[in-house]
Amino acid sequence: MKRNISLDLLRILACMMVVFMHSPVPSSNAYGPFLSALSYITAPCIGLFFMVSGALLLPVKTDYFTFLNRRFSKIIVPTLIWSLIYIGLNLYESKSEINLLQQLGSLPFSNQGSGVLWFMYTLAGLYLLAPILSTWVQQATKRELQCVLGLWGITMCYPLIQFIGLITNTSTTGILYYFGGYAGYFLLGYYMRRFPDSMSVAASFGIAGFGIVLLLLLKYFNIPFDFYQLFWYESIFIVALAVVIWKTINYISKKYSQSLHRYGQYIEVISNVSFGVYLVHILIMRHWLWTQSWIIEIHNYIIQTLCVAILTLVFSNIFCVLICRIPGAQWLIGYRKR
Repeated sequence: MKRNISLDLLRILACMMVVFMHSPVPSSNAYGPFLSALSYITAPCIGLFFMVSGALLLPVKTDYFTFLNRRFSKIIVPTLIWSLIYIGLNLYESKSEINLLQQLGSLPFSNQGSGVLWFMYTLAGLYLLAPILSTWVQQATKRELQCVLGLWGITMCYPLIQFIGLITNTSTTGILYYFGGYAGYFLLGYYMRRFPDSMSVAASFGIAGFGIVLLLLLKYFNIPFDFYQLFWYESIFIVALAVVIWKTINYISKKYSQSLHRYGQYIEVISNVSFGVYLVHILIMRHWLWTQSWIIEIHNYIIQTLCVAILTLVFSNIFCVLICRIPGAQWLIGYRKR
């Protein structure tokens, strides 16, 4: 497949959003409205990662085991290594009681050491599903894809439906249980690559905008709600915002294609190391920058967060760009420059 610069830009942007999301230092000076706005704006990052993967991998061109071997070889060892690094750091810093044997035994099944590693396990699950899903998408019509995505979209409305007091069955006995989750983002990415002009930016922007208005109203009237249910990854508002970002980046890529291609090799490298940045950014951010006195002494919470985010991005990218040139880099950051 020819290199798609818009997908590279989306991956880079999603990685930046992850870093900004995680940057706020826990503090009594935390500014609530800023944190809510930052969380809402950056929440599409995970969906965008899965959408890019779906756009690149579907339909799968090889047999099931060849595909899994190729994909797992890029994520399993780096995830294991960084899990052990973070477990070791937690033991060294003695932040909490750690059952080392339990954590090591849980590594094949769930993230350990750092909460952000959950993404790698979900991605591995989507890799397991991709060849099966691929058989269907190759034969599916546009209307059939829209139907399945529509059913998934309904499950993304569940948090809102439950919030306004309507009852939905989200358990394993629910009629749409098997249409929920992150696989929808995976399929959405494939759909938007195959039919790039079919999604309405106006409708998506309207839904995302309604989410912002709803968030502001809930805050203003002090109505209790669960932010991480109503406005998080599996929310229709965040899905809509992800579509807006996707379409915007695609528009920019087409409009300024000549200018972007001048820097294509740099964009490609930064995109390729984004996986490594995801793995290493918590080490640089929370185990180093958060402990620096000059960071802690920045009293303006917004400026403090921006400093942490920018420095984390700079050092994480420098680390990964340097590492990717040495033998065995793929085992640490999932990529080696050849």
